[in-house]
Amino acid sequence: MHLERLEIQGFKTFAKKTILTFLPPKGGRFPVTAIVGPNGSGKSNSADAIRWVLGEQSLKLLRGKQSDDVIFSGAEGKARAGFAEVTLQLNNEDKSMPIEYENIVITRRLYRDGTSEYLLNESHVRLIDIQLLLAQANVGQRSYSVIGQGMVDHILVSTPEERKQFFDDATGVKQFQIKRHEAMLKLNRTLENLADAEMVLQEIEPRLRSLKRQASRLEKREEVETQLHALEQTYYGNLWWQLVDDMSERKLTVSEVNKKIKTIEKELSDLEKKMVEIEKSETADDGLRALQKTYREIQHKLGQARHTQFEAEKEIELAKIKAQSNWAPLPLIKIIEGIEEIKKKLSFLSSRAKSRDLESFEQLAKIADETFTFSNKLVSQLQRPNATDMKPDPKLVAKLSNLKQEEEKLSKELARIEKEIDSYAQKEKKARTELIETQRSLRAKQQDLHPLEQERNQSEIELARIEERQQGLIREMDEFIKERAVNLRNQRVKPDKQTEDAYPEIQRLRYKLELIGGIDPEVMKEYTEIQERFDFLNTHVTDLRLAMHSTEKIIKELDEKIEQQSKKIFGEINKKFQHYFKILFGGGSCSLVKVIHSVVSNEEGTADQVDRSLGKPEMTQQEGVEIQATPPGKRLKALNLLSGGERALTSIALLSAIMDVNPSPFVVLDEVDAALDEANTIRFAAILDELSQKSQFIIITHNRATMEKADVLYGVTMGDDGISNLLSVHLEDLAKNGTARR
Repeated sequence: MHLERLEIQGFKTFAKKTILTFLPPKGGRFPVTAIVGPNGSGKSNSADAIRWVLGEQSLKLLRGKQSDDVIFSGAEGKARAGFAEVTLQLNNEDKSMPIEYENIVITRRLYRDGTSEYLLNESHVRLIDIQLLLAQANVGQRSYSVIGQGMVDHILVSTPEERKQFFDDATGVKQFQIKRHEAMLKLNRTLENLADAEMVLQEIEPRLRSLKRQASRLEKREEVETQLHALEQTYYGNLWWQLVDDMSERKLTVSEVNKKIKTIEKELSDLEKKMVEIEKSETADDGLRALQKTYREIQHKLGQARHTQFEAEKEIELAKIKAQSNWAPLPLIKIIEGIEEIKKKLSFLSSRAKSRDLESFEQLAKIADETFTFSNKLVSQLQRPNATDMKPDPKLVAKLSNLKQEEEKLSKELARIEKEIDSYAQKEKKARTELIETQRSLRAKQQDLHPLEQERNQSEIELARIEERQQGLIREMDEFIKERAVNLRNQRVKPDKQTEDAYPEIQRLRYKLELIGGIDPEVMKEYTEIQERFDFLNTHVTDLRLAMHSTEKIIKELDEKIEQQSKKIFGEINKKFQHYFKILFGGGSCSLVKVIHSVVSNEEGTADQVDRSLGKPEMTQQEGVEIQATPPGKRLKALNLLSGGERALTSIALLSAIMDVNPSPFVVLDEVDAALDEANTIRFAAILDELSQKSQFIIITHNRATMEKADVLYGVTMGDDGISNLLSVHLEDLAKNGTARR
C-alpha cells in the first residue's frame, strides 16, 4: 500500500483546490517526496491536512482552537471558504486494508455550521470505520505515520503512560485495541440492556404470577364447566325425554280409559232411558220407586265425592312436585356460614365439657339440642328432597280424609239400598222382571264405571304430576343451562340408566365452580400478552447473557493477542532502537523498559472498567514505557538531562527503529530534522534512504541533505493574498538534463 494522491481544498491556507501526486514504488523502494518552502508559506498545513483526513480530533495537534479554524478564513480580495475538504487516495493492490477496493479514497469534509462527514470511496461511513481500516493497515493519525513539529521531542518528554499509546501504534496492536474498545462498549451496552430487561422482568413477574394463578383457576373452571355441561346434557336430556315419553304414555292411557268410560256412559244413558220408559208404561211400586230415586241421589253424591277426592289428591300431588321443583341448592356462602356456626357451638361445648362444670349441664344440653336441630336443618337444605318425603298441606290431608270417609259412608248406604232393591226384586220378580233386570244391568254398568273412573283419575293425577315436573324442569334448565336448554328439548339424547345418580355429581361440580368464583375473560388475554412479553424478555436476557459471554471471550482473546504481539514487536523495536542509536550517536547505549504504576482513578463509565461503581475511587494498574538513553562518553540516563540535539537524535533513532520493525505504508515527517546539525542530517538522510525500501516518506524540511535524498520536490509559496500555492520539481528529470546532485 502507498499514497498516490492528496487533494486539499478550503483547508487552512489552501483556499484553492491543490493536488499533490506521489510516485509509485520503483526498483524495490518508495520514492521520497519532500515539501519545501519558506517559513509561514503553509508547508506544515499539508501535514495537518493528512492528519485531519485520517481522523484527528485534537484541535491542539491541528494548531487550532475551534473546529472551523481548519476552514480557510479568507484574505484580502478573497472571501472565506464555506467548507474544508481533504481527500486521500491510497493504492490497495496488496490488500493491506481488508477491503475489496484496489484504490481507496478517503474524504473528510467540514462545513462552517459544524456539519462534518466521512466518505470512503464516495460512501458515507463512520469515523470508527475509517480508524479501524487504517489501524488494520498500520496507519494512524496519532502514530508515527504523521510526525508533526515538536512531536519528535514530545515522545521523550511525555509520561510513560502517554508513550504507551504511541507504542501501541508502533507495535501494530491499535487495530486490536479498537476492536477491544468496541467490544467493551458493546459489553457496556449489553450490561445496561440486561439491567433494563431484568428490571422489567422483576416488575411484571408478580403480576404474571397473579395472572397465572387466575388463568390456572380459569383453566380449571373451563375443565369443570366442560364436565358439568356434559353431565347436565345427559342428566337433563334424559329427564326431559323420559318425562316426554311418560306424558305420551299417560295421555294414551287416559285416552283409552276415556273411550271405555264413554262407552259405558252411553250404555248407562240407554239403560236409564229404558227404565224411564218402563216406569211410564207400568205402574211401579212407590217403595221401589223411592229406593231407586234414593239410589240415584246417593250415586250422584258418591260421584261428586269421588271427583272432589280426586281433585284433592291431585292438588296434594302437585304440591309435592312443586315443592321439589322449587328447591334450590344452598349458596356456598350460606353453607360456610352454617358450618362455621356448628363449629363455634361444638367448640363451646367441648371447652365447657372439659371444665366439668355440672351447674351448666342444662345450658350445654340446650346448646347441643340447638346444634343438632341446626345441623339437621342444614342437611335438609343441602339435600334435594324426594317428592314422597314432602309433607302436604294439613288442611288438604284433612279434607281428603273427610272425603274418603264420606265416600265409604255413601258406598255403604248405596250397598244397603241395593240390597233393599234386590229384596223388592225378589218379591216382584214375576210382575216386574224387565224393570228389575234393567235396574240390575244399570247397577252393574255403574260398578264397571267406578274402576275406570278411578283409573282415569289416577292417570290424570299422574299426567298432572308429569306436567308439573316438566314445568319445574323447564325452569331449572332455563336457570342452569340457559341457551343450551332449547336445543336439548328439541334433540333427543341417548337414554342413560344412571341419570338420578348424576345429580349429586352435578351439585358437586356447581359447588366447585362457585368455590373457584367468577373470572374476567379479559384475564386470559392479559395473561397471554404478559406471558408473551415475559418470554420475550426472558429470551432476550438469555441472549444478552450469551452475547456477554461471547463478548468477554472475544475481549480475552484480543487481550492475549495484544499481549503476545506487543511483547514480540516491543522487543524487536528495542533492539533496533539500540542499533540506530549507535549509528546516530556513534556509540552509547539505550533501552526501552515497560513499567507498571498503581494510580487512584474515579473515572466514570470507561469502557475498560465496566464493573466500577460510578464515581467510586479505586486503585488501577496502568502500564507505561520508560526510555533510557546514554550517549557515548556519558553516564546519564535521564532524558531531561540530554541536550536538544541529543533528544532529537534519540527520538529519530526510536522512530527509525519503529519504522524498521513495523513500517507504516507512508510516513509524514514535518521538520523532524530541524534541530540536527549538518553531519547528523546526513546520517538521518542515509537512514531515510535505507528505510524507504519499507515505507513511503513525505518530508517537510529545510535541510539540503534531506532534499538531496528526495525524488520529488514540492515547493509551497504564499503570495500577498495569504493563499498557499504549489509547484513541483521531478529531480530525476532535472538529473537527465544535466543538473548536478550531491
